[in-house]
Amino acid sequence: MKKGYLKSMALVGVVAIWGLFSSADCQAQVMTGGPKPGKAIWADYWGMAREIQGKVESVVFTQSKPTTAGDPYHQYPNYVSNDSRIVSYDMKTRSLKVLTKDFQSAYDPCLNWDCTKIAFAGVHKNGGGSQIWEMNIDGSGVRQMTDAPGAFRSPLYYAAGAIEEGKGRVISRDRYFEGDWRHRGDVDKMGFLIVAYSPEGSIDEFGRPFGFNIFRLDPQGGKSMDRICGHLLVGINMPNVDTVIDKITYNVSSDFDPTITRDGNIMFSSTQANGTHNNSNGSTCLIVDNWDGSYPRHIYGNEVDEQPDTPKIQAKESSDGYLYYIEALDNNSGIGNLARVSWTTPHSKTQARLSNDGRLYRSPHPLPDGRLMVSSAERRDFGISWFSVDKGTVSELVYDDPEWNDHQPQPVYPRYKPRWINSFTAGNEFGVTTVTYQPFDQVRVEGYPHSWSTTICFDTTLTNLPIGPYPHQRAKEVGHGDIKAIRVLNAIEAKEPDANRYLQGAGSHLLGGAKSSSNSGSSFSQRRMFGYQYVEDDGSVVSSHPGDEPYCTQILDDRGMSVQTQLSWAYVRPYGGRICTGCHWGSYDKKGFLNIHTKALYNWWFSDLSHYDSPFMWADLRVDKNGKYAGVKHGDDVVVPADVYYGGASGTTSAKVEGLNIDKLRTVDFRRDIQPVIDAKCASCHGSTQSPNLSGSTKLVSVNGVAAYSQSYNSLLAAQRGRDKNIGGKYVNPSAAINSLLVWRLYEEELSQFASRANPIPVEGRVMHNKILTPEERFLFVEWVDLGAQWDNIQGPDPYPGYRAH
Repeated sequence: MKKGYLKSMALVGVVAIWGLFSSADCQAQVMTGGPKPGKAIWADYWGMAREIQGKVESVVFTQSKPTTAGDPYHQYPNYVSNDSRIVSYDMKTRSLKVLTKDFQSAYDPCLNWDCTKIAFAGVHKNGGGSQIWEMNIDGSGVRQMTDAPGAFRSPLYYAAGAIEEGKGRVISRDRYFEGDWRHRGDVDKMGFLIVAYSPEGSIDEFGRPFGFNIFRLDPQGGKSMDRICGHLLVGINMPNVDTVIDKITYNVSSDFDPTITRDGNIMFSSTQANGTHNNSNGSTCLIVDNWDGSYPRHIYGNEVDEQPDTPKIQAKESSDGYLYYIEALDNNSGIGNLARVSWTTPHSKTQARLSNDGRLYRSPHPLPDGRLMVSSAERRDFGISWFSVDKGTVSELVYDDPEWNDHQPQPVYPRYKPRWINSFTAGNEFGVTTVTYQPFDQVRVEGYPHSWSTTICFDTTLTNLPIGPYPHQRAKEVGHGDIKAIRVLNAIEAKEPDANRYLQGAGSHLLGGAKSSSNSGSSFSQRRMFGYQYVEDDGSVVSSHPGDEPYCTQILDDRGMSVQTQLSWAYVRPYGGRICTGCHWGSYDKKGFLNIHTKALYNWWFSDLSHYDSPFMWADLRVDKNGKYAGVKHGDDVVVPADVYYGGASGTTSAKVEGLNIDKLRTVDFRRDIQPVIDAKCASCHGSTQSPNLSGSTKLVSVNGVAAYSQSYNSLLAAQRGRDKNIGGKYVNPSAAINSLLVWRLYEEELSQFASRANPIPVEGRVMHNKILTPEERFLFVEWVDLGAQWDNIQGPDPYPGYRAH
């Protein structure tokens, strides 16, 4: 059984069960059209069949007042326009009908498969914020779908069953990976919506007042999931409207603009802004995921050669095999140039900017017949037109009201019925209408706020990034045996319950600049550690850690220092798995699976003698008296308990174990952990006359009228004139202790080739700092720098000194 699971993971990188449902009758049910280009095939979930499309005689779209308040596209994706409305336009009679007269503002329309209903986001005249609504195509039958504080955007009908009448088989087994699959009955096919939601009080990694992620919306109060998986959907219950939402992506900034691909996945724009990623500017790239969030993978826009400085938004797949999207003007803009990239080979060689007319574009909508409808403006007046790819500009005008910005077109045309989708892609022929039980989908483990998941890396030394001083680059050449362990970091959402304790840009004079905050003088927001895991001598590693939490990984050398840091956030759903081929391999190099028969994977699954009996994260790394790696610390500090894997049926455990509690994860806080060591062993020498000035203990020092940090913290995070802040300053390179002068002096050794200045360790008058601190104290500084050199790394209120608004 384990061999079968291993094989399936190697094929798709997540837990997918192959060969279970291969009956001919299932395949026959889902075939619509044929495999020729332009026709609907088994993998077409949103109706791109040219033969089915028919004529386009009407279009539903949004109209917004062309003012900064009415159409604030410079605040994308968080803007909620005033006085927007959804209209229907008959292209034959040239008549316009307003559909949302009862709304203060309405936007983001989405048609269901037969164009009888419209889901949209809007603010009702009675108030209640930006919620999701549904109405008939003529504007009647309005139903509220969400009722939660915050902002909902971009509803998307998802082909989970309601669009096709009939029954579906439910298959399950008693234990995950074990036992026989059995048919547990037939259920009515049900549907879902996918939405983007930013809960009230969210803050992203740039300090902006929003943080969108992708959620599923069960329109029947959890009963849709109950009929599919045998248990109610668990998430945010909204009894007033009889719906439930659950979160399926876990970004620390924003995931937004969801769209469905022909193979039934959800594609969306994702802002990746971990620390100094893309020179601290972050990138907005395209990511695709399963409808349950179990298999996120990068498509385009996050790598160095994929124009990371250009945000990619409002993407949609076309029948010609391309993704059409907008290259936004900046990170806050919802307009820009029209571009495309190949869906099957998303690479810089297949990417092209299509618009060459100087116009501004938004809301591309490709049709099955190959035409492309867009919203475009020469200056401010956006109208809806057809776009000519050959000419690189708009062609025939569809509609343009000079009093309104017309955008977000939804052409009305017949679509064939998408089939019922299942979470797993199961069956030898893929085309099945069977629903599989998802052990990692909304599993509720008694006593646990988070269920475990597994990350596998075939070779931590496999990379396509150069050796360099930036944290995401390799600090030095490494091969098999050089990487001793990994450190997995967990992002802490920047959500401050007391707004008076938080200030964006508080460390503008330090390395973080505008991206700093009262929590951190660097570009790195608060982070903590899932823990450490042993790496085999072939570079492979298997480790389990809490699911539904954003994380990134660092590979560590023989001193436990990060050689390279992943600067994109990943996540794994509970009881799911994530496989990577190497550390920071490119999105379309596709040279993975070169080292598939790895020791870590073998030991985990086949060896009874392995320490991988429970491959969970451990809180600490052991170092010897010389500061060299001495193994991960196995013992009572296990972060995730072993009996979750071995005990009870899938998704259950017989007893509570505190180890999985997310609040017990370790972090290193400057005020609590570093400052006391400085006060005891450093400040007596390093005062006002000896750089760096480490005097003053935790007393806050005012800089530019803001008192957020101590003197010692200000000194250590100081920038160096003429040096790129993204590779550190005078003493510290955040997230790269191995390239930090502070750490070099604590070890009295040049640890990499990237010195911050000439003659970094002088011979004359040299003080041997490696004799002053204990190995454990020195490694505490290493952990602090590798975490990101933050000031306040404790989530929420705490008793230590920090910024307070006056």
